[in-house]
Amino acid sequence: MSTLFIELYNRDTIEDKFGSKYLLELLKDDPTYRVPYTKTVLPKDTMLCSEFTPNDNIYFLESGVVAYEYKEQIISFSSQGDIIGMDDIFSLRKNRDSVRTISSATVYIFPKQDVMEKLLRMQEGWLFLYLNNHNHNILIAHKYILMRQVGKLRLKKILRDFADKYGYKDGKNTKIPGYFTRKDLANYANLSTNSMSQICKHLEEEGFCSIKAKQFILLDYTMNE
Repeated sequence: MSTLFIELYNRDTIEDKFGSKYLLELLKDDPTYRVPYTKTVLPKDTMLCSEFTPNDNIYFLESGVVAYEYKEQIISFSSQGDIIGMDDIFSLRKNRDSVRTISSATVYIFPKQDVMEKLLRMQEGWLFLYLNNHNHNILIAHKYILMRQVGKLRLKKILRDFADKYGYKDGKNTKIPGYFTRKDLANYANLSTNSMSQICKHLEEEGFCSIKAKQFILLDYTMNE
């Protein structure tokens, strides 16, 4: 399926043509596919979805970061431009994961049933679903590979990834936003509180990072852009 998808559409245009940004524009503004929605700002620690509970909405993140959790274990994070709640759009079963904001977040909220009906009316609507699920599977595969590394290398990889995706420059250093707490990072890395503290101490001694006001700072680090 992946090969067929790439053969039909150039790699460089897939995200523009079937990505979340274009789908949001269709659902908001296109007269044919417009769906009623609300736009709202959610405070930190708001639950968008709860595992084992049905969810009737789909959320488009305009800004902010959310954490996906399964049985209190953080599986992945989503941020600006991502869609929440579309992975199981054709399923009537309860949510697989809980989703909570770890920062303030601005979201567009659409009724899931209405979005499903619009996608079924589009000639290529299934491609939006395919791309969304494809991106979700990449996140799961990335987490699986990450968990195979030893604790110290695992945490260093996570901090580099977060610095590249969410960080901002401060001179030669790169700061990871403070809403990525040590507790959440330890949870995501599957590290105990004691292991997290010991590894952080080693990383600071090595000059890899510093932790000030509960914020991780990667020292002399150039972001991959």
